Amino acid sequence: MKLAELTRSTAFRLAATFACLFAASVLVLFVFLYIQAGRDLEARLGTRLNNARAEFKRVHEHDGFNELAGLVADDVAVADAAENVYLLTGIDGDYVAGNRKSAPQFAGMQWLDAVKLQELNGKVPGAQRYLCLWFALAGDGSMLIGFSDSEIRQTREVLLRTLLYGLLGTVLLAIGAGVFLGQRAQVQIDRVGRTLTAIKRGDLKARVPLAASGGDIDTVSRQINATLDQLQGLFQSLNQSSADIAHDLKTPIGRLRQRLEALRDSPGTIAENRPVVDTAIDEVDKIVATFEALLSISQLEAGARKLRFKTVSLQTVAENVLEAYEAVAEDAGMTLTLKAAGSRPSLLHGDSDLLSQLLVNLVENAIRHCPAGTHIVVDVSTIVDGPVLKVSDDGPGIPDDERENVFRRLYRLEKSRTTLGNGLGLALVKAIADVHGARISMSDNHPGVVVEVMFAPLTLSRDP
Repeated sequence: MKLAELTRSTAFRLAATFACLFAASVLVLFVFLYIQAGRDLEARLGTRLNNARAEFKRVHEHDGFNELAGLVADDVAVADAAENVYLLTGIDGDYVAGNRKSAPQFAGMQWLDAVKLQELNGKVPGAQRYLCLWFALAGDGSMLIGFSDSEIRQTREVLLRTLLYGLLGTVLLAIGAGVFLGQRAQVQIDRVGRTLTAIKRGDLKARVPLAASGGDIDTVSRQINATLDQLQGLFQSLNQSSADIAHDLKTPIGRLRQRLEALRDSPGTIAENRPVVDTAIDEVDKIVATFEALLSISQLEAGARKLRFKTVSLQTVAENVLEAYEAVAEDAGMTLTLKAAGSRPSLLHGDSDLLSQLLVNLVENAIRHCPAGTHIVVDVSTIVDGPVLKVSDDGPGIPDDERENVFRRLYRLEKSRTTLGNGLGLALVKAIADVHGARISMSDNHPGVVVEVMFAPLTLSRDP
């Protein structure tokens, strides 16, 4: 990856941002330590200065001025003139002992530059500062003592070097982390880009490879793959639907054309040709019904009907449908019964008209494809996961390998092609179940089949 691309990557910019924040935090911490360390060292230096004054005053009080002068001379002999300041003066202010010739008078503790503390030889030490203190010696003169700030300066130099190395390490670490994370993220982003390019070129099977890290990009990649799976399913469904429409409508349209041609060439009167006209109208009605069913499924998949959802009792829907279809089942020599179990109300968030259509299609499908004497049972119950609708029969059943196919548009079993219908009844059932967020499944009833639709439970947030 080029440097310009790397610096524009989100991962690199995040790493650089956090590095700046961390460096700023280190800088603030250093400033605090720098100031606090200086104050502590100055306080210790002041304590040391007070202790030295107390010691010199004790010697003066117990042993006299001359003994104090001898002690100062001994200390000067072993002390470093660049580190310690000693100046003992008589009552008239003249030099008596010490390693400094003169110094300005002041009260309390005070920082003095080295230039104000000339040595006996007239030389001035390097650029140092001294914390100094003048104190009087009861009737014999006064004394100046002072200590260099070299320890404070050395400590501050150590802190400055530590800060420099720390900031340098932080910057290098941030650059390294930014490069690493940027390249790693860019590799995954490039995988997404290549996959989308392949999809654009027509490879609907292309998917984004997933890394083992399971990070945020992997989460997005899984969502992209799930979306691509859905899109591929929709394209396949569209292609299959187009093929099925062409296949299923070719025959009725061909028959319609034949009848119209026969009508055109027939020399008979309108009354004599009326059966041909009626048959042609029936063919047109079947074609129109097929397209209306396809349009209904498309509208359901678009989700517009969700705006009409409200609280619906699934048991009430079932009771209304069975009331209308019990006589139809009896005419076909079958029995249609309702089984409602449990004390929980079978409430859900949905459209009562669509739910009625779902159940009507399931019942009609059983009546159409089962022989006389079949028992059809509609079972409404409510479990923890939500309301459940089951429609079962003891008819001939559906082969295992066909149970998924029957929910496709315009799909019909070979044995069902001689019966009425357009192969859209169960496809419409699945579309209604999907728009309600329900799971639909088909299983063996030994004999016959069971179609189960499991709905989501009603929640207060969804209840208008």
